[in-house]
Amino acid sequence: MEDFERYGDYNEYEDDIPKSKNPVVITLKVLVAVICIGVVGFIIFRLIIFSYYPPEIKNIYFNETLTAHYKSTSGEIGAKTQKLRAPYDDPDVANFFCDNLIVIPEIDQLQVSARFNLALVKTIREKYGIEIDPTDENAFFYRLVRNPESSTDEPTEIGKLSYKYCEEGMMYGYYKLVFDEVDFGIDEGEDSVKWIRLEIFINGVEATEPFSMVAIYENNENYSSFSDYKLSSKEIP
Repeated sequence: MEDFERYGDYNEYEDDIPKSKNPVVITLKVLVAVICIGVVGFIIFRLIIFSYYPPEIKNIYFNETLTAHYKSTSGEIGAKTQKLRAPYDDPDVANFFCDNLIVIPEIDQLQVSARFNLALVKTIREKYGIEIDPTDENAFFYRLVRNPESSTDEPTEIGKLSYKYCEEGMMYGYYKLVFDEVDFGIDEGEDSVKWIRLEIFINGVEATEPFSMVAIYENNENYSSFSDYKLSSKEIP
């Protein structure tokens, strides 16, 4: 009887001994955790980069026309902004994106940011057989085009590019564009501007169609949502 009791005590003692963990299992768990954290971090990084614009590209730019308007209105410049519904040229390729639309109707001015993927160098090489430096301020030619004034007309150019600034960061290039003499025709009823698109051409390439087009302004029965653009303390001329 005593032998059985001692045997039972021995079994209980064995159960109390902590078992060593398999180092292979531990290593695999650590690797899986590192991979998961890395994937999540990469996704967050891409989302941040995707929506990022440098301050010089994003903020309002005061050229002589807007500076004079700011002084004459004691800072009440009447700037408006609009969320772009389709801020890219192509949902599959997406060479160019646009954002940060600012319009100042009282002085017929439009400002917008354009961002492009540096990988478009390959697209341009394959399409036109040329090499370009997309960060060169003269690489592209920009123009604004408005909706046709009648059903029989073609879209017409509107406004003049008065300022252009380029900056590079990460995998993207950025342009700040300012157009003056943009007659929005807000009080002209049927003749008002219903939409405006930004057209991008490649300098040195003869083409009847632009390389890229992005709709950057809408004021029609389908979409006409604008909000006031509030100047930050860093945007005072």
